[in-house]
Amino acid sequence: MKEADRSNSQHFVVFLFTSFSSMPTDATLRSAQPDTLPPSPFPTDDPILGQIGGTPMLPYPGAEDGRLLCKMESANPTRSMKDRIAMGILTEALQNGEYDRVVEASSGNTAGAVALVANRLGVPCTLTCPEGTSPHKIGYMKAFGAEVRTCPDVDSDHPDHYRAVAQRIAEDTGAFLVDQYHNQSNPGVHYQWTGPEIWAQAGADMTHLVSAMGTGGLVSGTARHVKEQAADAGRDVTVVGVDAEHSNISTSFYGADAVPYDTCVEGLGKGGELPTMWFDHVDEMRDVADEEAFRQAREAAQTHGMPVGPSAGAALSVARDIHAEQPDATVVMIVCDGGEQYFDTLFDV
Repeated sequence: MKEADRSNSQHFVVFLFTSFSSMPTDATLRSAQPDTLPPSPFPTDDPILGQIGGTPMLPYPGAEDGRLLCKMESANPTRSMKDRIAMGILTEALQNGEYDRVVEASSGNTAGAVALVANRLGVPCTLTCPEGTSPHKIGYMKAFGAEVRTCPDVDSDHPDHYRAVAQRIAEDTGAFLVDQYHNQSNPGVHYQWTGPEIWAQAGADMTHLVSAMGTGGLVSGTARHVKEQAADAGRDVTVVGVDAEHSNISTSFYGADAVPYDTCVEGLGKGGELPTMWFDHVDEMRDVADEEAFRQAREAAQTHGMPVGPSAGAALSVARDIHAEQPDATVVMIVCDGGEQYFDTLFDV
């Protein structure tokens, strides 16, 4: 992101925040924008990578009491919280010079984030994705110079599945495989980075933390830090994970029978539990139908001027329910990514 773009973004954030001056000026709003945030655990002199993290927290325009706060991970360079794990994992993996190439399997935001970070770290990057991956996502990968290999849309146990292909490439070339689905640094980065930021911005008032779950890394790592800090303060924060209606994160969480996996919301839900899901730090799971996730995302953009992705729409649905159920609660929801990447599915562009 260019400095001019970042400056414009900051001005937009200031405008949004000051536009809420008519709301109650309680501790919730005062804590939402601290003067300083914790420093990044992955310091860099690179002007692009230095823009990752430090994202703002804004009161949701549709909640006039200012008690529903949005952690805007869509403010990262590739408009997604995946920039954080790409930055953290690759910085640590490449620092000793053992690897000179990066490989990852992803059809979503992780691919673009890995491509960007690899570009700035000066290492070649190969990304595998299934056929049918949106041209927008592939464009992000190629824009940063990554080699993109599309793979047949086959079952996960097939040798031509895009994750299996990435594994073979890494083994054959000696490249570093990011492996976001199993790498414990996925939730670990959020424990070190996203969690401390959220606690600094809203810890004094937060009663609930809500986020969509895909790999589960964001919720797990952030929740662990927030709960540790809350316990030190003699209280608790309720962590609510959000799953797709026809997905098996929630069934795994509750020990229920699996259901046929079927969702069209990118980045939401999985066929089962992953090692990156630290359920010990999650209090409850709630399911959201695809139609509701898209409806909330459209409303956020069209009514409130806040473009968010469909997975954030699902989280917003749950956060608004909690806000309505418990008017005295202060709910923090994480906007995993922006709506700019979903104009074709959200608005039939």
